[in-house]
Amino acid sequence: MKSPTAIHEIDQSRTITSEKSLQRFRRICLATVVTIYVLILVGGIVRATGAGMGCPDWPTCFGRWIPPVSESELPSNYQQIYADRGYRDTTFNVTKTWTEYLNRLLGVFTGFMILLTLLSSWSHRRQSPTLFRYALLGFILVGIQGWLGSRVVASNLDPVLITVHMVLAQVIVMVLIYAAAYSAKLRLSQDPIGGIPFKARLLLWMIMFASLLQLILGTQVREAVDLIAHQSNYANRHLWIDNLPTVFAFHRWFALPVVLLNIGLVVAIFKRVGQVSVSTITAAALIFVMLATVVMGMSMQQMNLPVFAQPLHLWFSSLILGLQFMLYLTWKFAKQRL
Repeated sequence: MKSPTAIHEIDQSRTITSEKSLQRFRRICLATVVTIYVLILVGGIVRATGAGMGCPDWPTCFGRWIPPVSESELPSNYQQIYADRGYRDTTFNVTKTWTEYLNRLLGVFTGFMILLTLLSSWSHRRQSPTLFRYALLGFILVGIQGWLGSRVVASNLDPVLITVHMVLAQVIVMVLIYAAAYSAKLRLSQDPIGGIPFKARLLLWMIMFASLLQLILGTQVREAVDLIAHQSNYANRHLWIDNLPTVFAFHRWFALPVVLLNIGLVVAIFKRVGQVSVSTITAAALIFVMLATVVMGMSMQQMNLPVFAQPLHLWFSSLILGLQFMLYLTWKFAKQRL
């Protein structure tokens, strides 16, 4: 029969092993989150440059697994073959083709990363089933996202499908952030943000909803920009803003209350927490990203929708939602300790 000391040493060894396994899972999960955010940025670049149909078919590109690098590699009647995909009056553009192709490669890499995240959660399926369930949910959603991406191409970049594609990306990020935060809930439970009253959580939910609404409004503006750009054959960029629908004005003015609400939340956190912690670092990052989003938005209006600003504006907006959700989870796990 084992002595109490031996049993204690075994339990301690198991705890250390479990914690190392959780750390490994957390690193892989967060690496997957970073990969998805990079994919969101690249997707924004694809859309801003009009490279979405650089590969008119899926999963191949012009019927090939490796895209062509010149028009001479394509069939002489390729415009007729892909006429229903926008190539009736469009010639091959190697830059757009390879931009879209690299976007797809990054999507495949993201699929491998989410698979690795799921596999790393397998050993915790009994001890921490919630962790495994969220990793599995993330894996399933990424699969759906891949299928949805194929539908976007098949629809010749239907604006509604593009918006759904983007919103689903935000959902996937939140699922993985929850999984990563859950694996670190012991550390997060020590965060002083837990002392912030319940009404602050309601405010945070309101802010997250307002930010998501603002993001969706932004996608509606983006859809209108895409339509105007296509109708003008991507010329006369300085006239695009004047032709935008009312949703653009609403999106622009709704930004003010969203920014003020976020600033108010961050100020409240710094006042109540008053020390360096996960919550204060996240709050500081939130303000920085919020200001960067505003700067990109203003530059688009003042500089006639420059290509560089459009994907960055979307990317920063996506980061805002992720940081807000991380703040909520930190508060949630810290509150459970009190």
